[in-house]
Amino acid sequence: MLNLRAYRQVLSDRRAVAFSLAGFVARLPLSMTGIGIVLLVSLTTRSFGQAGLLTAAATLTGAFVAPVWGRATDRVGQARVLLITVLINVVSVALLVTAIESSWPIAVSLAAAVGVGIGFSLAGSAVRARWTLRLNGSPLLDTAFALEAMLDEVVFIIGPVLVTFLATALHPALGISVSAVVGLAGAVGLAAQRSSQPPIRSELHNHGGSSRLPWRVLVPVAIACVGLGMVFGAMEVNVVAFAKEAGVLPYAGLILMAWSFGSLVAGAVTGVITWRVPPARRFRVGATLLALSLLPLPFVSQPVAVALLLILSGMAIAPTLIASVGVTQSAVDQTRLIEALAWSSTGLAAGVAAGAAVVGHVIDSSGAQAGFVAVAIAGLLLALGAIFVRGPRLGAEPSVDQRHTPANADSTGTPGAQSSHPQVGTRS
Repeated sequence: MLNLRAYRQVLSDRRAVAFSLAGFVARLPLSMTGIGIVLLVSLTTRSFGQAGLLTAAATLTGAFVAPVWGRATDRVGQARVLLITVLINVVSVALLVTAIESSWPIAVSLAAAVGVGIGFSLAGSAVRARWTLRLNGSPLLDTAFALEAMLDEVVFIIGPVLVTFLATALHPALGISVSAVVGLAGAVGLAAQRSSQPPIRSELHNHGGSSRLPWRVLVPVAIACVGLGMVFGAMEVNVVAFAKEAGVLPYAGLILMAWSFGSLVAGAVTGVITWRVPPARRFRVGATLLALSLLPLPFVSQPVAVALLLILSGMAIAPTLIASVGVTQSAVDQTRLIEALAWSSTGLAAGVAAGAAVVGHVIDSSGAQAGFVAVAIAGLLLALGAIFVRGPRLGAEPSVDQRHTPANADSTGTPGAQSSHPQVGTRS
């Protein structure tokens, strides 16, 4: 069932639009930091090995600390953690730039890269937690998640282009430096909007507002997200290698943008559908379709054909990511939602690092076409992991206590919004 007014209803909430835009700016560095480190180090030291080491250190550190920051956010509030993490990130980026340009020992650069990872923002999870608070129990929540998925695609279209231009056309350190400044502005803007952040868990503990995490739901989602991250990491590396072998290296970014474009379109469509299918089932279907869409790539050698296949493949990405958030949101109390979402982020980040590393070795030994085989295998691992993803059991504790919904909101959770949607269907 389609509701073409869904986005208009969601965007009619000015406070929600404000925190969504701030969150968009705050997570731009997620697409800029990695390539910014690679460009800074490779252009300054001519060492891609050192660039890869420092990027991996930042990525893996970010993956492992995400649940820690998520738990802290739920305990002390979004504002405090957003400011702490962004300050760590800014200081660490400054140290990394200084260490690289001053040719300090690699140990200093490595420590700075770890600090960059520690300071990775959880703005995406923070924004989704705010949407969940405002749209509790409404099908419009899927529209909000779709909006954020589209903004994620925009982040990964704009960020790499911007950081590459700044680092190659102006100064090697400018790309990652601007990334840190943009992240600071976004985090401060989001932290300043305290009225829309979810209740702090310590404030609700005595009123039954805290609960244990549903590991039966979260662990399979996190494992499946490792497979999804492997697909992302492997594809990004292999497309560059494929473009180089095909003699179209300057267009590697456009080929990857085709993947993001497909996801962007699918995300927009997902947001206007009133879903009666539970998110866990949608995740399993989306993961399977994504895996199947990767199978033809090893047999295609023309860049245009690869780009067209990536548009089709990308159409499975945003719906799958939206469903993964929906599975977690449907099973977790509002007071622990950011911590729960952080486990998915950890799985994705770990998968990206593993996928990039594995496909890099495959490319070095057998070329880009063999790399596409590795990408397809990562897709099959994703589909296998998705089989075990299930939503909360029937009769389980609801994901968000109705008492946490703003008192001045209507039945959709959005002040002034019309509740013309039927309610969400059964959960798996």
